[in-house]
Amino acid sequence: MLVVGRGAGASYWPLTPVILVLAAAMVAMLERLQPYAAAWNLDAGDLRTDILHLIGNVVVSQLSIVAFASVRPAWAGVGIWPDAWPFWAEALLALAVVDLGLYAIHRASHGLGWLWRLHAIHHSSRRVYWANGQRRHLVHELVEGTPGLLVLFVVGAPSAAYGTAIAIVTLHLLLQHANIDYRLGPFRRLFSVAELHRWHHQRRWQDVQGNYAAVFSIWDQLFGTALPWRGDAPPDVGMDDEPDLPTTYVGQVAWPFTRRSAP
Repeated sequence: MLVVGRGAGASYWPLTPVILVLAAAMVAMLERLQPYAAAWNLDAGDLRTDILHLIGNVVVSQLSIVAFASVRPAWAGVGIWPDAWPFWAEALLALAVVDLGLYAIHRASHGLGWLWRLHAIHHSSRRVYWANGQRRHLVHELVEGTPGLLVLFVVGAPSAAYGTAIAIVTLHLLLQHANIDYRLGPFRRLFSVAELHRWHHQRRWQDVQGNYAAVFSIWDQLFGTALPWRGDAPPDVGMDDEPDLPTTYVGQVAWPFTRRSAP
């Protein structure tokens, strides 16, 4: 619906925000009807923090779309973007570029101390559910999105393709972190779905070094970072490696700059 609507010339506003809000409501409802772990449906004092992270990161991503669309008319890029393709193909290509950038920064975040300090916040949640896909530091959100944005801007991608790619990533993160008992079977080799990502959120640091992909799990397959398939992940998520990481939003935003943590 999102790609078809944008391809038909529908405006980003209000189409995309309406679809994302409806998707979030649907995922939250399905979590109640068919939870993967019933305990994850209980507010552990983290819902407020996660909602604030979600709002902040959505604002950052939307501002990146506005900035992209505002600057694009001043420079068309180097002119190698395949603008003769149908819109769905342009959107898919833009999504692949953005997703590869997300994969690269995510992988680096598990090895570079300064990036880990920003990324550790995402791993601090003791449950995996629809809202904490956006439990990410604002600076980390900016760093993650920059590679894809810059590449698409330089090659001359239209703002509609970039905006659609960001919307798809946002939508996918809802499903990737959803506390819904669903499985995609062999399709998990293509898409980084919840059954893969729950393994990435396991509590022990040594257990989470892999399955870095945001949307397409093929990046993990190509670059050798796919964790061995072991069936359903236990609901033992969170992190013991940073015991002093605050639970409040303000505390988490400030923490990376006040604490020298290392994996």
